[in-house]
Amino acid sequence: MKFKDLIDKYKWDDVYSTFIQLYPDQEKNIEGYKRVFEELRTLKPVETKMCIVIEDVFDEYDKEYYAHVSGKDGTLNKKSDPERFKDDEVGNQEVLYAIEFTDWAEWLAMEIEQESLSKYSELDIIGHCLWEMTFYGFTQEKIKKQLAQLEKETEEAKKNPSSLRKLVKSENGEKFFWEDKDDYDLLEGRKILAWETSRTSTNYDAGRDSRRIRKKY
Repeated sequence: MKFKDLIDKYKWDDVYSTFIQLYPDQEKNIEGYKRVFEELRTLKPVETKMCIVIEDVFDEYDKEYYAHVSGKDGTLNKKSDPERFKDDEVGNQEVLYAIEFTDWAEWLAMEIEQESLSKYSELDIIGHCLWEMTFYGFTQEKIKKQLAQLEKETEEAKKNPSSLRKLVKSENGEKFFWEDKDDYDLLEGRKILAWETSRTSTNYDAGRDSRRIRKKY
């Protein structure tokens, strides 16, 4: 089942009731979510290999579980980073990517992982995906601006790491990450490097408080 199938199956009133149960503090931003939902119903899907994965993740900061949305495209850890991963259980797991910068038309074409479909209701899946895909704004224009800004800051810091924050190379020297508490996700095109602990950060749109997870493999 694709994300578009769920969007077409339900009306906003159905989604609203579930969404507010999942994210009660977002009542103040509900019109933004409604506009996004209605826009999704008008978009034509753009094919992608990425599929949607939802899993329960324990937040060490808040000491509770929450549903985290990510994507995978069949790439194995050992293929993505052979110097880091071996041909073992972890190495043969699929790489998980943050997908909040992904174009909404591509979201619509994504298959939903079967395990996620079995663990979460269809309305819960819509709610969690709406939350994730609007993390940087309620319009694609705002999201693209945030992406461009992060790419710019990453490139500037690579050229002059001491200017604002210190960029540290990964063990294989191919990737960078921010060392201090103001960590930024390192952009790799439209894929985002996964991190290894959890923290709290603030959304750029409407002051939405959000928990982000740096995945641990």
